[in-house]
Amino acid sequence: MRWISLAYAGAVFVSSLAAHAQGSDKVAAEALFSEGRRLMAEGRIAEACQKFEASQKIDPGVGTSLNLAECYERSGKTASAWAQFREAVSLARATGSADREQLARERAEALEKRLARLTISIQGAAPSGLEVRRDGARLDPAELGIAIPVDPGSHAVTASAPGRAAYSTTVDVTGDGALVNVEIPELPPEAASPPPPASSVSTALDTSSSSSSSSSSQKTLAAVALGLGGAGLIVGGLFGFKASSSWDDAKAECSDYPYGCGPEGKSLEDDARSQALLSTIGFGAGIALVATGAVLWFTAGSSSDAPTVGLGPAGASVRGSF
Repeated sequence: MRWISLAYAGAVFVSSLAAHAQGSDKVAAEALFSEGRRLMAEGRIAEACQKFEASQKIDPGVGTSLNLAECYERSGKTASAWAQFREAVSLARATGSADREQLARERAEALEKRLARLTISIQGAAPSGLEVRRDGARLDPAELGIAIPVDPGSHAVTASAPGRAAYSTTVDVTGDGALVNVEIPELPPEAASPPPPASSVSTALDTSSSSSSSSSSQKTLAAVALGLGGAGLIVGGLFGFKASSSWDDAKAECSDYPYGCGPEGKSLEDDARSQALLSTIGFGAGIALVATGAVLWFTAGSSSDAPTVGLGPAGASVRGSF
């Protein structure tokens, strides 16, 4: 019965933590939004955009999205503003705000005529494993050959593929409605590295000692992890028992739990919540450490006759057991 009470206490505690965190997030988002409005009114556009971005990330909203789009537009980031107005259209539609949806749609349509676009294409057949990036962001192959809206300014374009020499260039995209094309040429094969000079001195690589030492160290770490994990489980159990007992005592102090609780009942309930948290932490850490210790113990290698590698003018030789 006490374990059931403990489980119930843990569930209640986790739910209260989630509700508290959500409330804190909304408060932080609102504070960031207000600061963004103040900064934009003072003409500090770049700083205002950062505040709106952080607010929107924490708690997405139509109002924040519209203000962020406005901020982007005032800073000259037309493509970012256009994309943000389109996002505001979706958010307004989802919340049933027809006026804001219409406003966001009109602003997006007005910006679309001014968008600068950058087309990145590949000359010839694309090599295997080709990776193209624009300003550090990896492009999906479907984006190649398509005029993509970009913010005005300089943009870095790079291309790489296994076994091929890399390509990079920087292009300026300026002016309303600008259309700029970048064609990535065929990537030539990488120059082969010269072979290392032959050595007349043979080098023996004996890995048995290092392997044995590594295995011993790993088992030592495993034993420590298992010991700490066991201690964590014991601590979790003790605090779980205490939490269950405190819950029972708190209920006894209340005429109609959770109502009608006096100061003593409230104090016992707070103690039970703290003990339940410590129990959860103890069990979580204990399980994680026991699992880690088990993995370390069973994956520790065993020593064996190590291979010996000889290098000389005639070539290389390998001796030993595997």
